[in-house]
Amino acid sequence: MPYSVTLVEGVPSNTRRGIAFLESDSDGDVNGKGVFDGLRKKLKNDVRGRFDFWLSGGVCDKYFHGWPNGNNRKGCFVFKWKNAGALHRLYGFLFNPRPGDPRFQVCVLMRHTQKKEITDASELALVLRLKAKAAVVTAVGQAFE
Repeated sequence: MPYSVTLVEGVPSNTRRGIAFLESDSDGDVNGKGVFDGLRKKLKNDVRGRFDFWLSGGVCDKYFHGWPNGNNRKGCFVFKWKNAGALHRLYGFLFNPRPGDPRFQVCVLMRHTQKKEITDASELALVLRLKAKAAVVTAVGQAFE
């Protein structure tokens, strides 16, 4: 299978939300998990804490946000952090893999970048393209059955 989904280690899903990484051996644009796995322990724990806060229903645009009002960005999501003056981003998408439970939402992270001045629209277009792929939808569904 060209895509797989891995739950974030140490960050359990709950009845309302889940979080995972999309992985691929053949798609070079999917690099989020590898970058996350390579973070120093303290920084990884800080980012993991942001995941936990989102999972608990927290709202904090400084650490994560979507674009609910942007038609060409709707469904995209990002977790953010700063390290050594560089602005880091983990982009992904929000998805409901359980049609029988419309309240459940998962954030599937896939792409790491360093942000410049403004959000690169091509990064969000990539996220939306991958979100629409049948193989990605199948992989997410299997991970959250």
